[in-house]
Amino acid sequence: MLEKFLSEYVSIVAGSGSDKIVVVLFKKKNVNEFLIAKKLNLTINQTRNILYKLADKGLVHFMRKKDTKGGGWYTYFWTLDEYKSLTNYRDSLSKEIEQQEAILLTNKTKQFYVCNTCGVEVSNEQALLNDFTCTECGSVYSLKNSEQGVKEIEKLIQKMKDKLVLVQVELDKLNASRVPKPAKVEKKTKKSAKKDKNVKKNVKTKSKSPVKKKSTKNSKKGKSKK
Repeated sequence: MLEKFLSEYVSIVAGSGSDKIVVVLFKKKNVNEFLIAKKLNLTINQTRNILYKLADKGLVHFMRKKDTKGGGWYTYFWTLDEYKSLTNYRDSLSKEIEQQEAILLTNKTKQFYVCNTCGVEVSNEQALLNDFTCTECGSVYSLKNSEQGVKEIEKLIQKMKDKLVLVQVELDKLNASRVPKPAKVEKKTKKSAKKDKNVKKNVKTKSKSPVKKKSTKNSKKGKSKK
């Protein structure tokens, strides 16, 4: 599902046919651009055009290496940013839903007229200004039945909302994988635990040993008689 959504969004950003690049870059890092071109059966310039469009949106990242043996040219290695791509797709879907809901509200609350000859559609205000006559062919406008259009928009909105839920599920999975796992605390073996216990015992015994007092005999003998 993740790869499918990534392919859909890449097609939106870079155009039809560009979604094949997702297959090459999916779950991989630093893929040679010449290998990408070979896999896609495209020229290196065609491949770079796709990659540059994606890079402008922050969907791919690259690193470059200098070929010291081949004349000093740079070769680029590309990585698909799956999290960024899916986040952008989610935001794009949310924006499209808002736009369609605005269109739906307009169709439910306003009247539209259409020229049956030219197929031109105008608002009630525009039809009134034109005396309900088409400015292209002179035919009289007909009142448009918006019921069918409303149903189609409602279906489209629901379809996008269902997809948005699935995209968010995949995004949550990616987000969870980005959180670093806590370091594991190694369990002590019986041998190491026993060793630690003996060390603590020795330290405790040494700390309790009496401190020897300095002898005062020598100091008394060293004093001169008056």
